[in-house]
Amino acid sequence: MMFKSLRIGSLSLKNNLIAAPLAGLSSLPYRMLAMEMGCALAISEMVSAEGVTRAQEKTRRYFANDASVRPFGLQIFGAKPKAIADAIRALDGESMDLIDINMGCPVKKVVSKGAGAALLRTPKLAAEAITAARAATRLPLTVKIRTGWDAGSINCVEIARIAENCGADAVAVHGRTKAQLYSGNADWSHIASVKAAVSIPVIGNGDVRTREDALRMLSETGCDGVMVGRAAIGNPWIFRQILDPAYPGPTRMERGEQAARHLDMLCSFMGERRGVPVMRQVLPWYGKGIHGVRRFLQQANRTSRASELKESISLFFAS
Repeated sequence: MMFKSLRIGSLSLKNNLIAAPLAGLSSLPYRMLAMEMGCALAISEMVSAEGVTRAQEKTRRYFANDASVRPFGLQIFGAKPKAIADAIRALDGESMDLIDINMGCPVKKVVSKGAGAALLRTPKLAAEAITAARAATRLPLTVKIRTGWDAGSINCVEIARIAENCGADAVAVHGRTKAQLYSGNADWSHIASVKAAVSIPVIGNGDVRTREDALRMLSETGCDGVMVGRAAIGNPWIFRQILDPAYPGPTRMERGEQAARHLDMLCSFMGERRGVPVMRQVLPWYGKGIHGVRRFLQQANRTSRASELKESISLFFAS
């Protein structure tokens, strides 16, 4: 059986299927749905280290969690080792089970500050950041990276070795470069190279959309775990489908019921004003492949009221 328990430092996971951090989407409701469908660990959207140390309320909502959603991993990004360490110490006592350092985000506003994937270009600074984080917590510590800055500077093996030597308990590798953003295909051969180079667990990420993809990644790379990202947006059932080959997937009605529930959860968690726009981002995935979805989305995008959006959801998915 390729889907088995996974140990990351002191944390024992029930299986080796993980929900990736997704900027703007991996709030508590998303993580709750993913965990209900069987994933063993759900990681928050990335949190600014400096935002944490300034105790910004906006930052705190990123790592709000519920006792029922455990284990919980929190992802931090930053360019200054001291800020990362200070943030981790400031989070002591929060309901989390793992800290992840983001060294893979390709977004301009993050890399322009020297954080995210920019740390792939500064291995010495990356080492200092991981070392500082390790000294700041006893929790399991992981690092999420990409294969390199671009095709001419693939250095994921070097960074993974640095992570291991500096005390990280696992490394997650997205099989794309920073330059690729989310385009093209993930190159899993680099995940295999990292697995061969380090003794800590390696988690593969990139282009896992089905059970067959997950099995193939485990087989081809030898990685210890699989991280599912964009394929889980509006499709929490993917975790159940990967784990259970007999599960046929949700019906149209079930999609609608879950979408309506997701909307309720978002509005309860962050209020109607923020929850409705987030749900509108997710709806295309809930309705993917259903006839008439374009017209439904056009209508949905014109409303800012949760009650109206919920009614639209009910009508579309029931028809």
